[in-house]
This record gives sequence, structure tokens and C-alpha cells, in this order.
Amino acid sequence: MKTLAILGGPPQRDVKVSPWPKWPVWDHNEERALIETLNSGVWSYNGPKETEFDRMFAEFTGVKYAISAANGTVTLQMSLEACGIGIGDEVILPGLTWQATAATILDVNAIPVFVDVCEDTWCIDPAEIEKAITPRTKAIIPVHLYGSFCDMDEIMRIAGKHNLFVIEDCAHKHGGEWNGKKAGSIGDIGSFSFQLSKHLTAGEGGAVTSNNFELAEKLDALRNCGRRPVAMDSSVDKGAGQYADQGNFIQSGNFRITEFQAAILIEGLKRMPEQNRVRDENGIYLNSLISIIPGIRAMRRDKRETKEAYFNFAFRYNKSEFKGLPVDKFRAALTAEIGIEAAPSYIPLNKCSLYVPHTKPTRYKLTDDYWRSIDPQRFTLPVCDRIYFEESVCIHHKILMGSKADMELIAEAIRKIYDNAESIC
Repeated sequence: MKTLAILGGPPQRDVKVSPWPKWPVWDHNEERALIETLNSGVWSYNGPKETEFDRMFAEFTGVKYAISAANGTVTLQMSLEACGIGIGDEVILPGLTWQATAATILDVNAIPVFVDVCEDTWCIDPAEIEKAITPRTKAIIPVHLYGSFCDMDEIMRIAGKHNLFVIEDCAHKHGGEWNGKKAGSIGDIGSFSFQLSKHLTAGEGGAVTSNNFELAEKLDALRNCGRRPVAMDSSVDKGAGQYADQGNFIQSGNFRITEFQAAILIEGLKRMPEQNRVRDENGIYLNSLISIIPGIRAMRRDKRETKEAYFNFAFRYNKSEFKGLPVDKFRAALTAEIGIEAAPSYIPLNKCSLYVPHTKPTRYKLTDDYWRSIDPQRFTLPVCDRIYFEESVCIHHKILMGSKADMELIAEAIRKIYDNAESIC
């Protein structure tokens, strides 16, 4: 029997000797682009780098329009506003997601309606969407979570049946494909994040995508103080002072990206398809290795998912096969073995310490009825609870940028914990 690293034994990987691949990835191309931008004196506001990135990202995603913005939170808020969603409207979303998905619904004075997720993908359950629809429902926000893709065929069918908007939260899914269509090109709007941990990053930043001209025009205005653009063609240099008729402006704020961020994103987008290919190849291999270990279940990959994109590598854990070892102790043991955090999924939104609408009565207590409707604890999410508290294990996606031997090492670390589980129960 080998001594587990958490008990003082040698780890499966000594990251001081053999570190994991770095993230974020950058080289002289980013340095050149940043210096070029610095010397240009054009640091923001519809500059050439932003225009070029929007064009590239639209082409990559397979949409007519891509509009970059400050971050992936404001892109969701902009999307809701562009769809005309506001006071008293209901928006259905999964209970297992980052709190911003719900917070942006509050910020347009609408009502977040949490539903449960599929236990084998952790994505929103279409059957639960159907149950939650009321006459006040205006939109669905499916969240493509970690490595999994929502069932967009069924979601689009439901949306069409009930005349609902679909805003894809693609913060984890840059480059993923469903039936040959990229994430962000299937619903009415796609919302992306370029925050540091994402697999396309500029530290911060975001983008929205759409094939709908009217929505795209509103989105462009919303991120730029309400100024409607003179042209939606991203190949046209809009300039800082070129706008449509001033009488057609709308109320909004400044959610623009900078030229420095756009410069980094251009270079990152060039290398992302190959990074995604490597992560997908390694993800398939790692899943094949861990699936044969008792108590470990790979996330289900739908046959309609034609290209995978990972934000973290996730799998499901069953403590009964590990001699009753609780998942938190399993995660800690795996972290010690591989030198990178094995974390839980997002906490369900009805229990999330960062999603607390009732801490802002001066903003959200519009009426007593609305105040009650936004109480997250009114929702019951048993599958989300089980995933977070009992089953989920998530590891940063940079592990999938390693070698086949690295994937074997991770599987060996899990097997080592399996063989020695009684020592830390």
C-alpha cells in the first residue's frame, strides 16, 4: 500500500519538479501587439484592434455579428436588455452556474427562475424548463457548463413553442460545437467571458454574438453609452465619433473593451483552435482511463456535440465505491497527489453566499411581491445539491494541455486514492 500524499507520502506529481502547463499562454506575439497598441495612441473606443477581433470572433463563431465588451457579466445584462426583458419578466436558468448569470437578471428588474440540471452533464434539464414556464416567462439562459453542452435541440424547440428568447451563456464553451454549429450561434444571442481562467482570455473582457441585426444593433449601442453604430459590419472602421442619428440613441452606460485587451484576444484566438483540439483529445483519453475506476463516472458527451471545449475537466464521484470517503476528502487527497486544485462545482444558487439579492433592498425591493419572488431559497434543487455536496470534482483545464502521460498520471492518482481510501476516511 502506498502512503497518500495528504498523509505525507510522495505525490504522483511533484509540481516543483514537473509543473503543469502554464495558463494563460502568451509569447512574443502578445508583446508585439501590446507595444504596437501602446505606440499607436489608440487605446480604446472602436479602435482597429477591437474591430479586427470582432470580425475574427464573428467568423470563428459562425455568426454575422460579434461585439466585444467589458466582461461576461455585462454581456449577459446587455443581452437581456436587448431582448426587452425587464420588470416582472421571468427568465429561466439552471441552478448550477456562476452567480452572475442570475445577478444580471436582477439588474434588469426581472425574476430569475432556477431549475434543476441533468445529473450526467450538469447542464439545464429541458424537462424542468417546461415545468417552469408561465405567462410571464420571456427567456431561457442555458449555460454550457465545464465540458458539457446543453441540449440545444430541445431548448430551441421549447423556446419556439413558447415564443421565448434563448441567450446562450457560453462563458465555458468558446469553440464548442453542437451539430456542427458553434456555441453562441444557436440561440438568439451568445454571451462569452474572457476572464483570466477562461480558455480565451485577456484577463477580463467579454463578447456577445448574434445573427439578428436588430439585436446586434441594440447590443452595440448598449455597450457604448447608448450610441447606435453607423454600421454593424465589423470590417468597417466605426471610429470614435461615427454614429447613427443622435435622435435614435438609447439610455445605457460604458461597457467597452480596451484596445490592449483586444490585442491579446486576437493572438489568443489564433491559437485557441489547436488548444481546444489538444484538450479534447486528452479529455477523451482521460475519461477512458478514469471510467474504469470504480466510483468514478465521466461526464456524458452527447453524440450531437461535434467539438468539445473545456472550462475545467469535471467528473462525478461516488463515495460508496471509495469505502465511504466523503467527496471533500477525496478532492483534498487528489489535490495533494497532482499539485493542482481538485474543486467542487459551482454551489447551487439557492445556497450561494455570493448570490444574496436581499442584501440590496434599496435596489431590488421594488415591491413586496417582487422581493419575495427573488428570494433564492424559494427554489428546491436536489440534483444541483447532490452534484455540489456529494459528487463533483473539477480541475483547471490547463491539465488537458499536457501529454498522454500526464493523463495517465491523473488516473493513477485517482486509483491510488481508491486503493488507500480507508486511510483517510
